[in-house]
Amino acid sequence: METYNFRNLWRVTLRLWTPYILYDKISVIKVNSFGGLYMAERCICCGKKIGLLNGSHLNNQVCDNCYFPVGGYITSIEENNDLKLINENREQLINKIQALQYTSIGKEYIINYTDSIINKKKNVFETEEKYNQLVKDLKITTTNSIKGYDVKKYLGIISKSTFLGIGTFEFGDIGQSVWHGMESETFSDKLEQAKNSSINKMINEVIKRGGNAIIGVTFDYINFGTDMIGVVANGTVVEIVKQNSRGE
Repeated sequence: METYNFRNLWRVTLRLWTPYILYDKISVIKVNSFGGLYMAERCICCGKKIGLLNGSHLNNQVCDNCYFPVGGYITSIEENNDLKLINENREQLINKIQALQYTSIGKEYIINYTDSIINKKKNVFETEEKYNQLVKDLKITTTNSIKGYDVKKYLGIISKSTFLGIGTFEFGDIGQSVWHGMESETFSDKLEQAKNSSINKMINEVIKRGGNAIIGVTFDYINFGTDMIGVVANGTVVEIVKQNSRGE
């Protein structure tokens, strides 16, 4: 007769249901990468039980009472994009934590949690700064060469388009302008908007390809009926170097 191990059966059932268990206010539930179930019932800062009347924060490790004195600093760090203000809030947070009767583990956890947020923000800031610098240095020309530079590498042809609706009223304005031999401001603005959009799309693609210039840029203008216009920007993506710094 086959014997069933009900203890192992309970464990298997628990592992199967673990991904569906999200949160229980009576006891905080944490799931590790192996499907194990752990009950973190006490606050890491004060040791008090976390339950229905005392919720949890910061990955379910800090209770309401302990989070309240420091939550404002952490929220400010999460929502702020000014690195100077972020660092100021961090210093204030550390000073506040040192004055509180938290466990040493709790203090370290809050600081590490905050620093992880700051590091992620710094990575985003650095990425944006590098991108903005690449955009600033990127050169665009309608000719096949750039004075003072040599083409080191050709990275392929690029073509980006933008289409905008102009509406019946705006088209009427265009028709009247053409009839009277005048430039339509509305139509010109729409074309300029579409042109800039196409250029920006080209710039993004050039940076992805590792280029730093676009040569031989041309624009094709398309009119779809009476209510839509399009601008297609074409060019060749290249990597250029200054003629006195080719390093060959």
